[in-house]
Amino acid sequence: MERINNLNLYQKSILILMLVMALLFAVLYPMTISKVGYEYKNAVLVPHQENGNTVYSGKLKGEQATFTVTEDKTVTLQRGDKTYGPYTAKEDPTAVPKDSQMAESMTGVELRSGDEIIFRGGVYDMGDFYWLESEDGTTDNMVVITYGDSNGVERDVNGNVVDPFEPTVSEILELMHGPELTHKGVGFAWFSAVFICLINAISILFADELFRWHLSFRVWNADNLEPSDWELAGRYISWTVLCVTALVVFVIGLQ
Repeated sequence: MERINNLNLYQKSILILMLVMALLFAVLYPMTISKVGYEYKNAVLVPHQENGNTVYSGKLKGEQATFTVTEDKTVTLQRGDKTYGPYTAKEDPTAVPKDSQMAESMTGVELRSGDEIIFRGGVYDMGDFYWLESEDGTTDNMVVITYGDSNGVERDVNGNVVDPFEPTVSEILELMHGPELTHKGVGFAWFSAVFICLINAISILFADELFRWHLSFRVWNADNLEPSDWELAGRYISWTVLCVTALVVFVIGLQ
């Protein structure tokens, strides 16, 4: 306790800040990791059963959102007051692109949004994702490349306005077949950040002892040496950097 009392205000502030960070994230990590659901647009939508339907609910950019998957595999997304779908799919062997090298392994699918056909082609389940080929043999539907214009509106490569919350063909098929559930947060990151905090705390509490111990391998009578202004400045810089590093690890570990 006397050692802590002898610290200056900045040193005490760093120690208190690290303690607060460790305790705060000790609460946030279990809350985040325990939230298991479908990852969609960097949000985790938690599933539950409702009237025989599977409903994945959560928040997308501050708006309440729900995916409803019925027993007949109809998918509907509701975000705020906007509805996407309903999306329905049916198998159709004639939809498989005949010239595809994977034609024999594909399932022909026709996917509709209401009455509009949004995809017709072959689907191959790769385990982690669906390989999609349109009936004409193109795969442009697999990846949508977008950019934000000067007004913040998201557009595709052709300049068409893109709704960033509209589900892709792959995402719709995932929901129809039961998506793999996941969660945010990596518990190991919390322990790593706390370890950094401990190292920093030791370097603050035992700064002079560590300074002389390090020099004892290089000079005689290291106990009589005093740190220079450069050494003292380096200590404050390293304490600050380690504190910020711990905070970054805490935050990244929640992603």
